[in-house]
Amino acid sequence: MKRFIYLLCAAGLFAMTACDNFLDVRPESERVENDQFKDAQGFEDAIYGVYGELQDENSYGRYMYWGFTEVLASNLGCYEDEAQFAQPLSEYDYEANEVQTVIANMWSEQYAIIGYINNILAHLDERPDLTLHDYYRGEMLGLRAFLHFDLLRLFAPTDESAQGIPYVTTYSYAVKPFYTVGEVYDFILADLDEAERLLAAEESEMDYPRTNDNVRNFLNYRNTHFNLYAVWATKARVYWMRGDMANAATYAERVIASEKFPLATPQEMGDYLAGKLSEKETIFGVYSSSYIESVRTLIYNQTSFVSYRPYSSSGSTQLPFETIYSTDGDDGSSDYRYSLQYDSNTGLWSKIIDHYTLEGGSNTPSGWEERHDGFTLIHVSEMYLIAAEALLTTDYARALSYFDTELSSRGLRGFATRGLTLTGENIYNEYRKELFGEGQIWFNMKRLGRDIPSNALGRTLPASDTYYVVPIPDDEYEYRNE
Repeated sequence: MKRFIYLLCAAGLFAMTACDNFLDVRPESERVENDQFKDAQGFEDAIYGVYGELQDENSYGRYMYWGFTEVLASNLGCYEDEAQFAQPLSEYDYEANEVQTVIANMWSEQYAIIGYINNILAHLDERPDLTLHDYYRGEMLGLRAFLHFDLLRLFAPTDESAQGIPYVTTYSYAVKPFYTVGEVYDFILADLDEAERLLAAEESEMDYPRTNDNVRNFLNYRNTHFNLYAVWATKARVYWMRGDMANAATYAERVIASEKFPLATPQEMGDYLAGKLSEKETIFGVYSSSYIESVRTLIYNQTSFVSYRPYSSSGSTQLPFETIYSTDGDDGSSDYRYSLQYDSNTGLWSKIIDHYTLEGGSNTPSGWEERHDGFTLIHVSEMYLIAAEALLTTDYARALSYFDTELSSRGLRGFATRGLTLTGENIYNEYRKELFGEGQIWFNMKRLGRDIPSNALGRTLPASDTYYVVPIPDDEYEYRNE
């Protein structure tokens, strides 16, 4: 893991601080590290540092969120060949130099964050006396599983006997072995199981509406921490991706039944889509005061040559934005998500962007400035759709109820009201509408082995690992015998 080793060497035995200067890299090695982890505040600063690193552009601040897989899914295109990256990526040219650079940076950044997590976990083993020890350890184990899961979905095939990725549980410079896809799934679930056990107290402590008045600051704003419900939601995703629908339904329903994350109403859709964390629907998100500036040019300012936007109808477009929201008997006009996130006249796409702040107009919702800046990585709405699919063949009535509840919250009439029969294709279509622009659709296409409607190439590509498996960087193999 050459690139990862370089990052560890550069970081030394890292020290972190809260606030926006997240990684305080100092060369004083062991003395600095011992000072960092001398008390609870030091551990909390280090944990906040890990969460802060998630906003890096090579992590979820761009590429691991919307900037890579949304291009692969043909949801977002670029006006021009942005640094000669977006165009070759949209054509699945993983060998292009610029694409390889981004892939290598994503890989090394995710494993660097995993390394920071492992360093915290190693020091927690020495401090079981800390009052919030179980919270610290549970959050870090859950996040370690979450990061590995996204790497697995991106860089490995779905065949569980095939080569997967390294599952890294120690903070060291040693080359880590590859495991099969199935083995990596088992490691992910083992970490999530332990995280669930350690965070069990949160089931009775986390509230809705959020009060955020705990005397221990670390226990406030829990949707910016990898909380118990994020563990359950990630388990639902993992089992769903793996094809274990019984367990996928179990964990998705646990999140829903908790009533800690109510769905937004149709009238709240404008706020919900607009690039801040939702007190209702965000199960887990990243706080970031800088994210708004990073997407201002990349998404919002459509006059820029590097702006991304949805594909509109044209002669060669395989799946234009308008068509996505015009499936299953809808023309898109009644779908709040369509009308509030895209202006067909200007091409402006405003989902996952705090356009209220950027516009600075009088239509800014009351109290908007007090809401948390950042972006959501797990929405409760996804749990309704996972539950619907997971139960479709075993408990149709319950599946339909979950599906229709999610539809209603988006301003649409339910299938039961319209006398329609729910199918897997309907759920797939709704998943694409709901999670457009959030990095999840490509993984759902891969899970189902769907053919790929390539807007950039103007044709549909047959499902194949050639497209669905992003190649692991060459540097990863440099010091290996295999």
